[in-house]
Amino acid sequence: MKLLSLPFWMIPLAVLCLQSAAASEQPLTLVVDSYPPYIDELAEPQGVLTQLVQQAFQSSGVATKVQFMPWQNVPKAAQQANTASFLWFRTIELEQDWLFSDALVDIKQQLIGRVEQDFSPERWDELRPYRLGVTANYFYGAEFDAIRGELTLETAVSDYISLQNLLSGKVDFVLMDPVVAHQLLQQMPTPTAKVRYLSKPALTAQRAYLVCSRNYLPCSDIIRKFNQGLARQRKAGLDQKLLGAGVTFSR
Repeated sequence: MKLLSLPFWMIPLAVLCLQSAAASEQPLTLVVDSYPPYIDELAEPQGVLTQLVQQAFQSSGVATKVQFMPWQNVPKAAQQANTASFLWFRTIELEQDWLFSDALVDIKQQLIGRVEQDFSPERWDELRPYRLGVTANYFYGAEFDAIRGELTLETAVSDYISLQNLLSGKVDFVLMDPVVAHQLLQQMPTPTAKVRYLSKPALTAQRAYLVCSRNYLPCSDIIRKFNQGLARQRKAGLDQKLLGAGVTFSR
């Protein structure tokens, strides 16, 4: 029997076709660690960002399943065929081994106030006359640490208590992740309570992405389909519905 031989330049293309065909027969595995409320193994659905990612893939015709594991095991697992991961922060070093999607969300802490307030500070020192709610054992960055001794702080044991303090008037503003605030507001006894998300004074934000290994040839197509699906979800307003009005994205 004569064996079929391919020109050397066609071998990568043949491998790509074989990998793509195999991948199309099974769901794309999303390997992650829990990071509530973005990714939550104990919730249903499994976190607000998980829901956004899966619906973006679904709109592009890609079936997915989520696999949870400790973070230290995620990078090795994500290098496997037909696998991706999300809630990664982009660095030059990581870009050598991973393809990054469009940005999913900015992970950050920001100033939140009540809707009836009309004061919008531009700088941290303008908050000196006001009571500011923070959460115990949280680090809000070097810039905030430099001035925190000059501010009137009310430290709460949890974000939930801090948000309650804001709504009751015990504090004038709180520092909190806007996605966390959006989720907690829905758990409040009066879930219709309205707050203001203030963009200034700004704290450092980290943009989160979905990644796929450069060693897996179909990854460029996976990222392309995901970006297209994510754009459709944003156009339909699903990102704001899931994550809250205080969330900003890198476009």
